[in-house]
Amino acid sequence: MSSSLPATPPPSPGTVLTLQQRRLQQILWAVMAAFGTAALMSFSKGGYTSVALELVALALLGLAYRWNQRGELARASQWMLATLIAGIFGLMAAGEGLYDEGTLAFPAILIFAGMFGSRRMLWVLMAWLQGALVLLFVLHQTGVIRAASAPVDLQRLVMMVAILAAIGFFVWLLTGDLHSTLAQLASEKEALAESHQRIDVLAHRDTLTQLPNRTLAKDRLELLLLQARRDQRMVAALYLDLDNFKTVNDSLGHAVGDELLCLVAERLGSGLRDGDTVARLSGDEFLILLGNVHSEEAVAASARQVLQLLARPFPLQGLDVVVTTSLGIAVAPRDGSDVDELLKNADLAMYRAKDSGRNAFRFFDASMNENVVEHLHMASGLRTALAHGELQVHYQPQFDLHSGRIIGAEALVRWKHPTLGFVPPGKFIPVAERTGLINEVGTWVLHRACLDAQAWRQQGLGALTVAVNVSPLQFHRDNIEREVANALAACQLPADALELELTESLLVADAHHLSEVLQRLRAQGVQIAIDDFGTGYSNLAYLQRFAVHRLKIDQSFVRRMGSSTHDEGIVRAIIEMAHCLGLQVVAEGVEDAATLHRLQGFGCEFGQGFHWSPALPAEGFCALVRNHQDSAA
Repeated sequence: MSSSLPATPPPSPGTVLTLQQRRLQQILWAVMAAFGTAALMSFSKGGYTSVALELVALALLGLAYRWNQRGELARASQWMLATLIAGIFGLMAAGEGLYDEGTLAFPAILIFAGMFGSRRMLWVLMAWLQGALVLLFVLHQTGVIRAASAPVDLQRLVMMVAILAAIGFFVWLLTGDLHSTLAQLASEKEALAESHQRIDVLAHRDTLTQLPNRTLAKDRLELLLLQARRDQRMVAALYLDLDNFKTVNDSLGHAVGDELLCLVAERLGSGLRDGDTVARLSGDEFLILLGNVHSEEAVAASARQVLQLLARPFPLQGLDVVVTTSLGIAVAPRDGSDVDELLKNADLAMYRAKDSGRNAFRFFDASMNENVVEHLHMASGLRTALAHGELQVHYQPQFDLHSGRIIGAEALVRWKHPTLGFVPPGKFIPVAERTGLINEVGTWVLHRACLDAQAWRQQGLGALTVAVNVSPLQFHRDNIEREVANALAACQLPADALELELTESLLVADAHHLSEVLQRLRAQGVQIAIDDFGTGYSNLAYLQRFAVHRLKIDQSFVRRMGSSTHDEGIVRAIIEMAHCLGLQVVAEGVEDAATLHRLQGFGCEFGQGFHWSPALPAEGFCALVRNHQDSAA
């Protein structure tokens, strides 16, 4: 996060130069006024030598003034210094020497040199002035200057007043600049302090909720861990993620989402003890740090309190919005002794809470970390499998229960790992779905199945159909129609030879969008089946809305038909319901002749299972079909 902070810019070189020119101009006017006054006083008393010197000095000072107006500051200031020293020395030598009031001007010359010259020039002028005093002393001693104690008259008073006035003016200008500089420095210091304060806020506070951010939270957790090691107590880190914040943000707008985050922060803060910390880490993720904890029961009580706090509706735009949270807990020292490890484990526990149904909390345990490591290895291996051709498609034949002929097969993906052998689909398919690889895997299986189905036709095995399972994530990408069309066109397979198998949960999750997609696929000739029917919602309403051809009864019911009248009744009810809706039925998990006989009696059209064959590689499936056709002939 970046933010522009106010800062007082330093004066530019041009600004400083302009100020010095203005000051030199003012000083030149004061000095020229002093010399002009002196010339008038000398003229009134008949001191024509002094008048001549003073007029020469005025002329030279006028030249310095002209150079200053032209911007030649260094030249003008040096010329003025030389004129002052020479002029005052000449007047003192022509006057009363060391007794002359001109000596009062020496400090002013030094002040002027300090303002407009370097330190070196200051010391050089100091040496010159001291040399001039010594020279005047020598002139007194040798009788060149014959000074007599002149009476105090008006001229001496005027000269001393003029000199002091010029010196006072120099000092006034100098102190004014010093005061201005000090005021500017004080202002800059105050602005710098405010900037540091704002930087500290930006570095350690969340700008939206004003809660501590991740950096400050980690600092406080470090301090809590140090205190816990000293006092032999526990520290708990509670990692929170709002379950449906994205829905609120997308539907009501980001401004309302920000308001919700502020309300959540306020409500969380109200339930804390003194010394505990609530921080916003990012987005809709918060962290609560509990120090001086006596037991895990106390931590669990705090977690339940947090769930209760957030379970109450939030008033947003006239609506009562309910926002639940998933909460992961890591406790030190059991789950980690340093900040990063503790936060990582709390984060893992939070995701476990989400996986378990949300609106819940979970304590970290070591198996979570092992599962994450296994997940990472599985995801990495699956990417390699896609690149190196380790995936295979096996086919489980589907039979017509009345004629006994093979009508097609269900395509089932298999992963043959080079060192682990065949990896069960139940292990790598969930990983593929969580990592997004299911889209690549699904596209590959679809193309492979269509290619093999066309090969069966070319080998004279008949118009067999192939059923391909489609993940909900593939439908959510909005390109399933294009992928199906590309696969059929690339393999030159008729659309009615392809059947897509969908789960019940997918139909319910996005009914409106999916209904339109299925209607278009059916218009192309593609068959649609609902897989594992009976394990989900089993809602007649959505069956009537969608372009479905078949129901596939889940194998868990079919396998228990012989031992459970309850499951047998479920199977019979599904078959009768499907027939009432004009749908065909495929029974999965047919493993013996008795089950087959019952299904035939219930009017089930199709079946698959170990009674006939497990899933086979493409070559084995082709051999099975040929043998079956030969024996039937």
